[in-house]
Amino acid sequence: MKNNLTPRYLIILVILGWSFYTLWPTIKYQNLTNDEKELLREEGKLNRIESQIIRQGLDLKGGMYIELEADIPTLVKNLASNRNEKFDAVLNASVKKFKLNQSLDFFAVLRNEIEEKGLKIVRYFHEYGSNLNDIILSLEEETEDSINRVLEILQNRIDQFGVSEPTIQKKGKYRILVELAGI
Repeated sequence: MKNNLTPRYLIILVILGWSFYTLWPTIKYQNLTNDEKELLREEGKLNRIESQIIRQGLDLKGGMYIELEADIPTLVKNLASNRNEKFDAVLNASVKKFKLNQSLDFFAVLRNEIEEKGLKIVRYFHEYGSNLNDIILSLEEETEDSINRVLEILQNRIDQFGVSEPTIQKKGKYRILVELAGI
């Protein structure tokens, strides 16, 4: 009976040894003081230790989770070259309808409101096209471009601070998800 258990004990011992070997850099890193980390950084050894440690994510280490949403109506309002009370009324009505039902596309709501009120949209967005379809398409492209620029700026600024494994990605059409572990 003892002979049958010996291979199992050896396998368990090997797995425990491998586990301890794998966890040792993490244990060593977590027990370092800030002065010791700085000393290792100056010697050039800290990068090697950091590459071997087990990274703790947002669920284990804690951190920051935030969703940013683009203010599309304000963007559309700022892109308009000429604004008057009629334009502001159509935009405000579109915003109210959009807030009542967030599942709708803002530009579809804006298009319907413009058509209902008979607003000559070319007057306000002449540089974006000569008809309603071209203007709405150009505004959608401008919105997507501005969200992509914000995403790139966020990535550059967060990378600048050396945050380990940040998650920065688009969520839906108008939102950006930011997860920073340990912050």
